[in-house]
Amino acid sequence: MSVLCAVIALATAGAISAQTTTVKLATVAPEGSPWTNELAKIKKKIDSESGGQIKIKVYPGGQMGGENEILQQVIRGKLQGAGLTAGALANTIKELNVLEIPYLFNSYAQADCVLDDHLQEDFRKLFEAKGLIFVTWAENGYRSIGTKTKLVKTPEDLKGVKIRIQESPVHIAYWKALGVSGIPIAIPEVLPSLQTGVVEGFDNTPLFTLAAEWQTAIKFFSLTRHIYQPAAIVYSKKFWETLNDDQKKILMGEGNGLAPSARVAVRAIEKNMIATLKKADVQVYEPSASELSSFKATANAVAGQVVSKIGGQSKTIYDKIQKAKAACGN
Repeated sequence: MSVLCAVIALATAGAISAQTTTVKLATVAPEGSPWTNELAKIKKKIDSESGGQIKIKVYPGGQMGGENEILQQVIRGKLQGAGLTAGALANTIKELNVLEIPYLFNSYAQADCVLDDHLQEDFRKLFEAKGLIFVTWAENGYRSIGTKTKLVKTPEDLKGVKIRIQESPVHIAYWKALGVSGIPIAIPEVLPSLQTGVVEGFDNTPLFTLAAEWQTAIKFFSLTRHIYQPAAIVYSKKFWETLNDDQKKILMGEGNGLAPSARVAVRAIEKNMIATLKKADVQVYEPSASELSSFKATANAVAGQVVSKIGGQSKTIYDKIQKAKAACGN
């Protein structure tokens, strides 16, 4: 009898383990970009390690809506995961706004050190409190300004230009301080908005600009590099709590150990992207130190304003960043 019970138990366990768990991951990043390529690597690894029992399905290019829509679907458990910029995530995890204060970091190396070695655990807890499981940092990179009407060298050149902005407190505050009345528009709607004149410019990285084909609607691109924008891969906590330990281990994989290779992939092609912009008849401009100083002066005023307005643990995070920067060096 005990042998029979054992056989039944093993058969039942086999049936349970054979069930396929489907994980839908969404991103606004276009197909073929380094971000979707990274998700493809994750998909392949998970499919292999789970023996096909966990199936990853990636929805790139804003198929599931803009970033804010994707984020809400992940929190509700309708989507199991996503790759999202800090700017979008900051609408729910307000302390992330601090990371996007203009000219906060002096270099990629400094940003990496602060995020990986000093802030990871703080944000892991903040993510979970809002219904998200943090997997790894990723990045969009340094944002600059693309325009279709005139070249931007200083903040004065932005007067009267309708700029598409990311809908987050720090972005809104910075553009307002620059004298720009920004217009928040979801990623999938930016290109038609540029084409029809709803907006005349935007800020984003050269890579994202080309991946989304926004360069087809602009004539100028100014390398202000005013905001370093991290991103993150996250899972839905509601979904996560339905998994067993083995499934969690497979889905978590290397965790933030994925960050270095993902960053390398994004950074390695920046020069090529700038060259590609030029080949597309976009005038690329590198502002001088004196021209950048006016952008940076505005940023200094925004920092205190944003930190005090956000509340929560923002002041603690900001102070921790300043201390970490000193330890990490330039």
